Amino acid sequence: MDLSQDTRYQETPVYLFFEKYVLDVIGKLPQDKIEILQQINLQATFGTKANAWKDVIREVLVLSSTIDIAILAQWYKALEQAQNNNTDLDPNIFCKEFVDAYFEENSVIDVWTEKTLEDAKQYIYENQTLENV
Repeated sequence: MDLSQDTRYQETPVYLFFEKYVLDVIGKLPQDKIEILQQINLQATFGTKANAWKDVIREVLVLSSTIDIAILAQWYKALEQAQNNNTDLDPNIFCKEFVDAYFEENSVIDVWTEKTLEDAKQYIYENQTLENV
């Protein structure tokens, strides 16, 4: 796919990098793609203080310190739903849907109370533990 032809990224190029960020958080970003992202000078592209690619994306999008929890909680919920429906979950589709939902007006994807944040952390821990069994 020619990214210059994809209106999704023409209009908002940072979406592509946020999708890669999400893929990395869920452990589905291939090492060769990580290496490419590390070589791109995103700091100059986006004019940030941060220079590591994930830190640049966090700074540009003003992501909270709990964004990785939000991503993982949504990922494990989507995996659970896919398993219940006997379907496969495509990580790339998940990432696009996550990014779209994150930027929806009045999105609550990364909005927490103390209890919901602790519940999400526990849910992630339980799913990561099952994944490693």
